[in-house]
Amino acid sequence: MTDATETEKIGLFTSLKLASPISVSHIVTMHYFKYTKDFHFPGERHDFWELAYVDQGEVGVAAEKQGVMILRQGEVIFHKPDEYHEIWANNCYAHVIILSFVCDSPSMDFFEGKIISCGNHHKDILARIISAGEVYFRGPLDDDVYKKKMDIAPDCPFGSGQVIKNYLELLLILLIQADPDNSRANAASVYVPWQGENDVVRSVIRILTDNIYGSVSMDEILRRISFSKSYLTRLFRNNTGFTIMEYYSNMKIDEAKKLISENSLSLTEIAEKLGYYSIHYFSSQFKKKTRMTPSEYKKTVGVLAIL
Repeated sequence: MTDATETEKIGLFTSLKLASPISVSHIVTMHYFKYTKDFHFPGERHDFWELAYVDQGEVGVAAEKQGVMILRQGEVIFHKPDEYHEIWANNCYAHVIILSFVCDSPSMDFFEGKIISCGNHHKDILARIISAGEVYFRGPLDDDVYKKKMDIAPDCPFGSGQVIKNYLELLLILLIQADPDNSRANAASVYVPWQGENDVVRSVIRILTDNIYGSVSMDEILRRISFSKSYLTRLFRNNTGFTIMEYYSNMKIDEAKKLISENSLSLTEIAEKLGYYSIHYFSSQFKKKTRMTPSEYKKTVGVLAIL
């Protein structure tokens, strides 16, 4: 990227017109949120840029092309215009800066597909932007995640809007100037290809299926899917009618039925194969789901086979 310049003669002097490769024309929203552990913003798309910076904790972020990502403390991500995106607390408290703005500069293409780790100078500029916003806008910056219009405070200091504009442009320029190794591709943090809620449910089921002969904990699923426990539990139940662990248990019993029907393994071997810690626990779980013990089910299968 180079700065194109123009010159103009002013008497005996030659002036250089300062190039503006990054020019922010409008601020749309500015927020500094403190998310609870189960916070989840259901998602949106809009025709302007948005950045999310994690000041404390970590969050999950989804974008329709990049996928589901973990954004850690000190990292910032940009969503380009018309990109559908979501954000949620990753089962921990998180402090997050959200800035949305209009910038038509072609240089903004730099931010597509990147998560950028901010240095201390970047963090200082973000803090100055928030400080300027606190006196420029009416009301607190953490009052409403769905706010569509920021109101200017009637007694805001002179030039407050330009201060925000200048600091934001400076931040964007310095992020572009930073070492390329300071960023990582979103794809490196993708856990689940993102298209919608059904894909998240299918991804959970795929994890359960991959661990049908063994075990997988809810904590492990949360680490791999990167949603809060409350949101993922609610989403899965709404789509399947079961909790994740109930669904997992049902899958194991269905697989046990299949193995019993094949009549190639003993009941003890089936229990071990499916990851049950004892034949007695396997038997109790099987009866709970089918109202028959594994032995009773095996006799039923034998009768059906004869018939």
